[in-house]
Amino acid sequence: MDGFKTQIDNLKARLGHLSFNQKVLLGAVATASVISVAVFSLWLQKEDSAVLFTNLSPEDASAALAELSKQDINAELTNGGTTIMVPENAVHRLRVDLAAKGVPSTGTVGFEIFDGKQYGLTEFLQNVNFKRALEGELTKSIESLQGIQSARVHLVLPKPSIFKKLASPATASVVLNMGRGARLADNQINGIQSLVSGSVENLEADGVTVIDQHGKVLSAAMADDEAGRSESQLALRKEVESYLGEKASSMLDGVLGSGRSIVRVNAALNFEKIDKEREIFDPAATVVRSEVRQEETNPSTGGANENSTTNYEINRTVEHIVGHTGGIKTLSVAVFVDGTYETTEEGTPAYQPLSEDELGQLRRIVQTSIGLNAVRGDQIEVVNMQFQQQEVPSTGMAPDWVGLLTQYGGKVVLLIAFLAILLTLKKNLGSLLTGVGGDAVATAGGASGPAAVAEEPEHFDGIPEMDDQVIGDIQEYAADNPDRVAEVIQSWIREIDLGGNVKQAVGD
Repeated sequence: MDGFKTQIDNLKARLGHLSFNQKVLLGAVATASVISVAVFSLWLQKEDSAVLFTNLSPEDASAALAELSKQDINAELTNGGTTIMVPENAVHRLRVDLAAKGVPSTGTVGFEIFDGKQYGLTEFLQNVNFKRALEGELTKSIESLQGIQSARVHLVLPKPSIFKKLASPATASVVLNMGRGARLADNQINGIQSLVSGSVENLEADGVTVIDQHGKVLSAAMADDEAGRSESQLALRKEVESYLGEKASSMLDGVLGSGRSIVRVNAALNFEKIDKEREIFDPAATVVRSEVRQEETNPSTGGANENSTTNYEINRTVEHIVGHTGGIKTLSVAVFVDGTYETTEEGTPAYQPLSEDELGQLRRIVQTSIGLNAVRGDQIEVVNMQFQQQEVPSTGMAPDWVGLLTQYGGKVVLLIAFLAILLTLKKNLGSLLTGVGGDAVATAGGASGPAAVAEEPEHFDGIPEMDDQVIGDIQEYAADNPDRVAEVIQSWIREIDLGGNVKQAVGD
């Protein structure tokens, strides 16, 4: 307890020896330190925000904010009022809660249009509501696909006719609003066409037109049979070549080691579509097609007449032949294999090529795994050649530096800045608190040089006798420390009143 009191007294004594400017500076530093600590603490305690909804309409944003205010959730609007930010730990719960309450609403009406009372509606209004409901349900289904922000479906449903020649087929148009950077593949466009055509009566897939928000017709490639067929054929060929090459590569990697073989497969597929019909007649084989018999009796004579007509049909066979498409016509396989390496006396690896027997075994293995057929004209070439030695890249997953910097970069920078401020303040405070007696000019009796530290005098004993030694020491110190001497003289001027009375002993 006495030691703590002593420290308090020493601190008070040192503060008492500070000038007015030094006290103001010390107060400012202390205030800035407290504010910095408070701001840093509040910033660390602030919870991270996450996106709740994006691309909201003003109506949906207003409804969402109203529901969030009822739950006392701090929400923030960004991106011009189209995005709502909420605390990160409550994002998933709030999405489920708001979805149960119909927020945000899609604005699309489906078959729920028939949930209310439908009294007094004419047949025309019933048909209009059915068309609206069908378009809304299709819109909801299309908007659930990945990459599509919004969609709109237009259906044309002509009235049915009792005459088949006068009946008009149904048509449809789909307008898609794609997300930024999103693009639909041809199979996805085909899927949208199939979805719409399968949901509407008498609607073919060719009658569905799909366009994007820029007015570009996405279904044009699908309408062009030749272009669509060529693209699908190329994709099938790549798939076959990749599948066969992977079969051979995986087996060679298990025998030779990873990266010791290269396999490339070139597949020629048969895309000819053969559709022919053949009718065969066999005159030797006949069958009775129909037979008619007539019998007449004459009552007067009692005689009878009998007539018979028999129709024969020649035996006929009708064959409808459809050729198989997508089959393999020929395969060409190229295989590069590395040799073996033996360590020499100097400790360096020496390349050794594979023998002919080993190459033959590898060739037969690849032929069997891929299914090469010499009768079909398949070819294979296996070449043994030394591979260029390359460093195997590390398979470890590199950390996501961008994500880490985005998440923790600001906190780390602020922490470093805060530590730097603390170190600077500590150094300046030490200089302020020790500057009263630490750098004092040595007096004539106890100073041995400029670096000597003199004890703080408790009373002013007057100016010492000015002999040559004291004057020389003062001149030497003033020459080495002009700024310090000027500061001491200014402090003397502030501590002496106009009447010449010394108010406080100044030893620095």
